[in-house]
Amino acid sequence: MAQKKQAQRSKTVPSPETGEQAMIAAILEGSPEAVGVAVLRLDCGCRKMAAVNQNGDPASKIIMYRDNAQSVCDQCKDDQGNVQRVIKQFISWKKPEPDHATMMMISTKVLGN
Repeated sequence: MAQKKQAQRSKTVPSPETGEQAMIAAILEGSPEAVGVAVLRLDCGCRKMAAVNQNGDPASKIIMYRDNAQSVCDQCKDDQGNVQRVIKQFISWKKPEPDHATMMMISTKVLGN
């Protein structure tokens, strides 16, 4: 019975990744020169995102958001989403993805790894 309720709830409440994917799509749509979107997930649940171009340079402004909230959390308002609070970072690549060498160059330039 508990599994059935959980299944029903997951259908009605979008997951954080669903909102994140919608935001990535919107950023890509507004940034025609973008090859991907850098995503930084913070320990508070907020996210920082920005489109990147073929050279690994910004292709949009940095966007901060929090799922199902009017604004980002108070901590992010105070420290603008300090990178020391990042729990996961990645680039969501636009299809077709750049070649592997370009992806590695951009990842290193943008994320530092």
